[in-house]
Amino acid sequence: MVYTIVYNTVTRLIEVSREYKMPLCLTFIDLKKAFDTVETEAVLEALGNQGVPTQYIRIFRELYSNFTTRISPFYDDITIDVRRGVRQGDTVSPKLFTATLEDVMRRLEWDNMGVRVDGRLLHHLRFADDIVLITPSISQAERMLADFDDACGKIGLQLNLKKTMFMRNGWVPDAPFLLNGTTISECSSYVYLGREVNMMNDLAPELGRRKRAAWGAYKSIEDVVKRTKNTRLRAHLFNTTILPALTYASETWALRKQDENAVSVIERSIERVMLGMTRHTQVREYGVPPYVNSRRSGTLPCTPS
Repeated sequence: MVYTIVYNTVTRLIEVSREYKMPLCLTFIDLKKAFDTVETEAVLEALGNQGVPTQYIRIFRELYSNFTTRISPFYDDITIDVRRGVRQGDTVSPKLFTATLEDVMRRLEWDNMGVRVDGRLLHHLRFADDIVLITPSISQAERMLADFDDACGKIGLQLNLKKTMFMRNGWVPDAPFLLNGTTISECSSYVYLGREVNMMNDLAPELGRRKRAAWGAYKSIEDVVKRTKNTRLRAHLFNTTILPALTYASETWALRKQDENAVSVIERSIERVMLGMTRHTQVREYGVPPYVNSRRSGTLPCTPS
């Protein structure tokens, strides 16, 4: 999966920068309602620039032309023309937005920016509208963010400066990070694509988040669990609801023995609550494997929570 590649790249960058004492600054960009504000003409232009056949572009133009929404304040209908955004819930919408953002990135002059990896400069990673800039200094990150902000403004996108943050390791000198006079906040960790990232590659905070997510998933099915006496159904609910929440992005974890034990403790505690039996009895009678064994054998569900 693409998000797995992004995770692994970020964690590997952090690991290598620590090992070789390389300066690394990661700037996590948040866009304000990106899918709702991108201009329709910018989407269609991006498709043309990337070689999409004209007949398909014509179809999309027809779909998005004469697009209106209606509101009824004080019982009076008002029709409003919609010239921004891609249709929410439409399976093609993420692809349209990604194509538009790709068109923006191609226009940015970042060839000499970023961190060198295998002889090439890597200056950003992105998954849909989740973008992280990769630079060796705050000043370079500041310039790149300004370039990106200008390019986004031309197609109707705006940065959310309250949620846009940067993170640096100890080899990046402290310096102010400003965009249009607004200070960009520094953070010690950031939740990127659903996983908490920090410059120490410490997994403990993420395991804490997974624990809370797993118990939250249990709360969402607690009433159903209490109403059924069927232990097989309860085990099925655990495997399809709790495990995906507990193990989200686990394929990117570099687990130590103590981390494995921590995950197993969470797993067993929720199982005992759901099944009302000991872990030994569950494995013996129903063949539900422990988390660690499942992870090592590659049988874990990997649906994002």
